[in-house]
Amino acid sequence: MRNNHNNSRKADIKSAAKNLFFQFGLAKTSMDDIAAQSNLAKPTLYYYYPSKESIFQEIVIEEAQNFIDKVEKKLPQDLPADEKIALFFRMVYQDLKQYLTEIKDLPGTLYKNYPHGKPIVDKINDVFLEKLRPLLIAGKEQGILTYGDESSTLNAMVFMTDFLNLDWMMRIPEKRRDEVVDAVVHILLNGLRRR
Repeated sequence: MRNNHNNSRKADIKSAAKNLFFQFGLAKTSMDDIAAQSNLAKPTLYYYYPSKESIFQEIVIEEAQNFIDKVEKKLPQDLPADEKIALFFRMVYQDLKQYLTEIKDLPGTLYKNYPHGKPIVDKINDVFLEKLRPLLIAGKEQGILTYGDESSTLNAMVFMTDFLNLDWMMRIPEKRRDEVVDAVVHILLNGLRRR
């Protein structure tokens, strides 16, 4: 029962913080603001989270998990693994394009202060690894994909697609982005060597 209460309280805090981050950005939001928005005393807020960055990190990781879960649910189950992997990356890219249109009217402070810190990036990469692993294994079982060490292959795939982020999406024109994503998917699945 206590666990449900804690989870509910944390969800309320994250919801309040998310609204503030969207309105003012991470840099201009304080723990005082979050406590007030959550109708909590500041010591109670600190009981759940040691800093605004820890709240932000949890929000970003949950958003990434939900984002990737939605992409995964849209993947047709009857596709061969290589086509699934290609579609997975293309769908992540298409959904990022959609997300970019949704946030275009938000204050720049939200994404300009978006931290690219290693802990957050590592956890988001773990989400990708978790979703790619079964696709890679299925590809090997189906005789479609060959690779050496599974862990190294997965890490290489995530590394090759690490550019798929909001910063890159905002800096690069869409036509060029489309070409890059197609090229990366091709290289991932076919390599560069002449067959």
